[in-house]
Amino acid sequence: MAGSTPDKSPDTCESGETVAGTCARGDNSRALYDCQQRFAVLAEHLFNWEVWQGPDGRMEFVSDACERVCGYNAEHFYRNPDFFSAIMHEADIPIWRKLQGMMQGGARAGEAEFRLRTPDGRERWIQYLVRRVEDENGGFRGYRAICRDISERKLMAMQLKHQAWHDPLTDLPNRTLCMDRLGRTLERAKRKKGTDFALMFIDLDRFKVINDSLGHAIGDQILRETAVRMVREVRAMDTVSRIGGDEFVILLEEVDTLEEAQHIIRRIMKSVEEPISIGPRIVRVTASFGVVMGDPGYATADEVLRNAHIAMHHAREEGWGNMVIFNEGMLERAMNLMHIEMDLYRALDMGEFFLTYQPIVNIGCRTITGFEALVRWRHPERGTVSPAEFIPVSEGTGQILSIGKWVLYEACRDMARWRSEFPEFEDMVVNVNLSARQLSQPGMVDQVADVLRETGLPARCLRLEVTETMLMGNPEFANMALRRLKEIGVKLCIDDFGTGYSSLSYLQAFPIDTLKVDRSFVSKMSREPGNFKIVQAVVALAHSLGLEVVAEGVEEEEQRIMLSELRCEGGQGFLFSRPVRAEDVPALVFGGTAPDSLKGVA
Repeated sequence: MAGSTPDKSPDTCESGETVAGTCARGDNSRALYDCQQRFAVLAEHLFNWEVWQGPDGRMEFVSDACERVCGYNAEHFYRNPDFFSAIMHEADIPIWRKLQGMMQGGARAGEAEFRLRTPDGRERWIQYLVRRVEDENGGFRGYRAICRDISERKLMAMQLKHQAWHDPLTDLPNRTLCMDRLGRTLERAKRKKGTDFALMFIDLDRFKVINDSLGHAIGDQILRETAVRMVREVRAMDTVSRIGGDEFVILLEEVDTLEEAQHIIRRIMKSVEEPISIGPRIVRVTASFGVVMGDPGYATADEVLRNAHIAMHHAREEGWGNMVIFNEGMLERAMNLMHIEMDLYRALDMGEFFLTYQPIVNIGCRTITGFEALVRWRHPERGTVSPAEFIPVSEGTGQILSIGKWVLYEACRDMARWRSEFPEFEDMVVNVNLSARQLSQPGMVDQVADVLRETGLPARCLRLEVTETMLMGNPEFANMALRRLKEIGVKLCIDDFGTGYSSLSYLQAFPIDTLKVDRSFVSKMSREPGNFKIVQAVVALAHSLGLEVVAEGVEEEEQRIMLSELRCEGGQGFLFSRPVRAEDVPALVFGGTAPDSLKGVA
């Protein structure tokens, strides 16, 4: 039995004093023998592996549990007291040597965790708890250790760690692990004081359409296949991560030039764009790539990822399947948009918005027939902010709904006041632009009706402008909304006509009153015959459908004459007037020109 003493029978008692002493010794021997046997039985049934190593280094006792734990019986440890080292994982031997040195240096107790290799090649994790053994006089008696099998606990901990650091769908590193590796790479670049990495932020184009049309199960298959393709095209040292949704990040290590990074990126792009077969379906996916070349000047990994994300959005703006390299101008633009977004939240409450009005005139006689209301933002620090800057931002944040409602109310109120004060405004119309989000808002028609009722403006004096793109985004819903607006008496206009993609059948179906020819065609019609033919065709098309036409961007007298010959009804542009403030509209109507102080208002 492992750890047991040899089987010795107790002494037999003789007669006389000598025999009496012998009997006393026999009783002690029997007691010792009984203790040894009881300890051996106890040790045999211990769940943990018990070890007692004597002062001279030899094994005094090794319990039979060692074979269950490590696969080797106790005799191996009796023969070789350092048998632990012989079956230990090489990477853990320094931990074992450190513990041995600590105990030999006089430590009372110690602990270590290491891996032992079993005879069949598997690994078992061991928790080794050791303490110094002394007798009642403080004499050193060796070391006693308990070895516990913690393999299941270690496996569970590793699984939990893997789950915490990896994406469950693709098994790629997740955002947390991605940022950790990027941070380490950045620190290495700072030490080397040179660029040797590149970061790609990748977003799959139109992935929401795939999910909505084919289902999330197929969407997940596409994400997994895309992940496999990306990993296939990078090197072992690189990291491909999925940080959420259809967004991936690839960290390229040890790339010293932009050309080297671009070569790898193009390979990845080509692989991603190859058709994916999912059952009977063939799906083709493109992706937008934003790229940052590593720079030790970056303070944090977050900055690197942020700039790659900014570059990706610029790539998407250029169309599907594009790659853009980050530059500082992109960050400046992004910061500007962020400040605009933050400032927009208080702009309406602080009364920073105001309206200007650009007249719409009769092309033939130059008389004013109405005005287009144009919103402007008077920023307390930046001055007047162009709508081209803040309107797209407000569309994205949803603030366009409150801004649009304010514009509608103010424009209707101004026109109602002018009509009540001046008979000349009786038949004039005010044009107000609707955003895509406004048009898709369920309560939009009721909102318009409420504003007309509150301001007292007749519905026939309001013309709402929408774009072709807005109509074609959801033509059925748009047609329904426009017809409800038409029912309450509001006039409707398609703005920037010619730049969208509406078909003639849809154009005929919508209850439109007016077409506005985009300024990009009008401004060049006197110099480029092709643009003149486009304008001519649009006017003829509109008239065939019973619609009026207003030409935007009229800046030259020659353009006005050409439009008049085409029998275009209306015109709008700097030839007639720049936009003016509300208080100067009557003077413009009666005087025919804007006051000099207002000619700079755009």
